[in-house]
Amino acid sequence: MKIGDKITLEIEKIIWEGRGLGHYNGQVVMVDYVLPGEKVKLSVREVKKDYIIGNLIDVIEPSKERITPRCRHYYQCGGCSFQHTSYEYQLRLKKLASLEVISRILGREVYSEGPVRSYNPWYYRNKAQFPISREKGRVLGGFYKKGTHEIVDLLECPLHPSVFVNILQWTKDRVRRGDLDLRYLYIRQGTSGDIMVTFVVRDRLKNGKEIVRELIRTFPEVTSVYENINKSHSNVILGDKFYLMEGKEKLEQMLGDTVFMVSPGSFFQVNVQLLKSIIDYILDTVIPYKGGIFVDGYAGVGTFSLPLSRFSRYGYSIEENPIAVKDAIDNVRLNKISNVRIRMGKTEFEIRKILKNEIFNYLLVDPPRKGLDKEFSSFLSQIDIGLIVYISCNPSTLARDIKVLEGGNFILKKLRGFDLFPQTAHIEYVAVLERR
Repeated sequence: MKIGDKITLEIEKIIWEGRGLGHYNGQVVMVDYVLPGEKVKLSVREVKKDYIIGNLIDVIEPSKERITPRCRHYYQCGGCSFQHTSYEYQLRLKKLASLEVISRILGREVYSEGPVRSYNPWYYRNKAQFPISREKGRVLGGFYKKGTHEIVDLLECPLHPSVFVNILQWTKDRVRRGDLDLRYLYIRQGTSGDIMVTFVVRDRLKNGKEIVRELIRTFPEVTSVYENINKSHSNVILGDKFYLMEGKEKLEQMLGDTVFMVSPGSFFQVNVQLLKSIIDYILDTVIPYKGGIFVDGYAGVGTFSLPLSRFSRYGYSIEENPIAVKDAIDNVRLNKISNVRIRMGKTEFEIRKILKNEIFNYLLVDPPRKGLDKEFSSFLSQIDIGLIVYISCNPSTLARDIKVLEGGNFILKKLRGFDLFPQTAHIEYVAVLERR
């Protein structure tokens, strides 16, 4: 088998990350944009030691579950994986694929509740980061084609508010005129509908004030405009320095009766409506520890710390990003909360410091996709607390870390999925591990 070969494949199942899997002459073959039971034609794109990756050419025998994708860019853009089937069916496929990963790593069959459906499987994302480039006299802006740095020039995106694409088109026009020289356009929307725009540039804009005034006149919902300076040659989108050009310093995100003010350099979940469901589930889970002490690791702006504080004697909110720490301090004050102790530093180190002086009742962790550090998960497996709540959108690292925790004092009691990312291959899990 070599690159460019054309083959016909029967799709046996969907695996994690949304790819279809089949076998050709005994070799594993994977391809995007297919469904179980389909017969497809593909060209070989990559030949690896243990598997082959193909590009879909044609669906010879389509599944009855196949539908027409909503977005014109679907088969080029790398953002979505399941627009070619119904929302109900994609939920089933994502659950099966992710639980297969978790079960294989844990060495036993694992079940989960849910996934809890998103309130709206379209237009739910409150954040977009659009790369901008000039190529052959054209200005391109949108998302990268899957597995490449080739920009798909975006004319629509049914995952984001339509105004995001309108702002992108306006920005591309200013770049075309020579008014702007951007690396990325970064847009966020608050729960009130207010929008924060950040221009990611190599050097500060010379005519920034004029451009910002025109932007706000054209889009009155834009209440905050920043410059972000990123001189690096890496793939990291944001640099360290933000400059407020016009408007409010922070964007408001409302969750129930808790308000979060979020800076452009702080993380906040992209699907706020379903985030509220996750918080409610966690609050129900920790009811037996009401009035106790908690630790919230990788806490960001206090997304979970603040709601947990209302049910607790007190708690610790640990975060290493200084911008997010400042937001967390401001959010504690804004919500008149007095029992959250915010610590800036790495969760791996700060928890050890806390345990030198006191015992807490339960721990919540929401680490990056890479999961917990191996040594840290081994340390946590031996601590004497009642409960660990682990939030993750990566089933493989989640299962890996659960296996380590179960090798110590804990056992997985509940697992619930939340579909924070409709149309994509990702699913958010909340794992509840109790003391043996």
